Amino acid sequence: MIQKAFQSFRKQLYYIFGILLIGWLCTPYADHFLGLGVGLVVSMYCGWMLGRRIEKMGEHIVLSKKLPSLGAVNRFAAAVLGALFLYEIEHQMVMWAFATGILGGYFLLVINLGYYSAYYKEEKELYKYK
Repeated sequence: MIQKAFQSFRKQLYYIFGILLIGWLCTPYADHFLGLGVGLVVSMYCGWMLGRRIEKMGEHIVLSKKLPSLGAVNRFAAAVLGALFLYEIEHQMVMWAFATGILGGYFLLVINLGYYSAYYKEEKELYKYK
């Protein structure tokens, strides 16, 4: 379920990156689209890292080993790195777009996880009664 949700998340982000690229090239709001894009890149990296850690955690639970952490410090460091990148290229006025990109990526990830969780729950109940 988690793999399907993250696969769908990646595919949706690629489409969003295409739209952001068109907006960056064709509108006078290039700085805002750049901030959103950098935020979504950071969000995509953090989502990938989170998915990988969740799968490792599941394996450790099955094998009855000590559980690893989810890597919150690494995700915070990625967000700080993205903010420093925007600050260095002198786009600090669009930090709100960067924050919106990060939050938008996590929001999209939560929607995908909720959708696939409900989908597999319904599928599981369907096969339960057969």
